[in-house]
Amino acid sequence: MSKTALIGKSKELYVATLLVTRHLHVYFPLVDNGFDLVVTSTDGRFHVPVQVKYKESRTGLTLHRDDAEKFRLANAVLAFGSGSADVENFYFIPAREWCERAEDRARGDNKLAVYFSEDKVWADQYLGNAGIDRSFASVLGKT
Repeated sequence: MSKTALIGKSKELYVATLLVTRHLHVYFPLVDNGFDLVVTSTDGRFHVPVQVKYKESRTGLTLHRDDAEKFRLANAVLAFGSGSADVENFYFIPAREWCERAEDRARGDNKLAVYFSEDKVWADQYLGNAGIDRSFASVLGKT
């Protein structure tokens, strides 16, 4: 496994830990279905896919166009992290809301992005533990 893949796996485990500490039930898919984690409601009736994305530094939140649509349709939560292992370095954003703000700036890589310079106030509501609570309440229909 490459160093990049190892870092990615470690961030998935870290995000799982953060979610468990917020009293969410977290599962790891046995087969790679395009999602890193699955969170269930306490009664097990609702399932929320989670995609973890990590970069050492960020100016925005980017996803490949096809992935963005898949995550939106699945009502997933996107966990974007950067920097050190600190909950305040992770954003937890419902994919449908991210897709509403994402832009295609003809980057040439078929990716969509939400840039902090334009959407920092919006993004900050999904930062850290408050972001976990807000995003999962939203996708589980508790808001």
